[in-house]
Amino acid sequence: MSVVQNIRLNAISTSTYNAYHSYTTSAIPTDTERYVFIDPEEVENIEIEETGKYSIFDVANWFLSKGEMTQKKLQKLCYYAQAWCYALKGYRLEDTDYQAWIHGPVSPALWEKFKSFGYDTIRIKGNFSFKFEEKDIKLLEDVWDTYGESTGNALEALTHRELPWMEARRGYEPDERCTVVISPSTMASYYKSIYCGD
Repeated sequence: MSVVQNIRLNAISTSTYNAYHSYTTSAIPTDTERYVFIDPEEVENIEIEETGKYSIFDVANWFLSKGEMTQKKLQKLCYYAQAWCYALKGYRLEDTDYQAWIHGPVSPALWEKFKSFGYDTIRIKGNFSFKFEEKDIKLLEDVWDTYGESTGNALEALTHRELPWMEARRGYEPDERCTVVISPSTMASYYKSIYCGD
């Protein structure tokens, strides 16, 4: 099945952290450390009003400040932040779209940045600060409180049972590559329908 998607590049905004950090894990002993540096000049800036309130990398950094995690878990936490913001706040939190990949919702820009980590955990290293509005910090805290204890695999399994990912993958085999963007309106309506808060 071939689907053409118009995918925008994500803006990268400057923050004060130094690097991402992970120890490699393999059967061969090593003391090598890997770092990923975010270079604001890598892509052109995109207006936040057109694409989202915050950079996906700032949201990812916020979750990484809570503790180390795999890229799979980070992807799902960022996805849930975007989805719940659509549902409860009515606006786009992050400057990214999520595609319905085999292992669940994925931001291609976030995947590209962390793909070298594979299944290794990612740690944030250095000093950093966040410039989120208080209401958005509350949303991120709620997402962390709800999903933060789960593994990446558990979050993958959860997204596979939810309408937004299933709808975007309709017509695809379970192991077939898919780059269909998950519908923001489906995310908003689905998560609003399962919301049981105040």
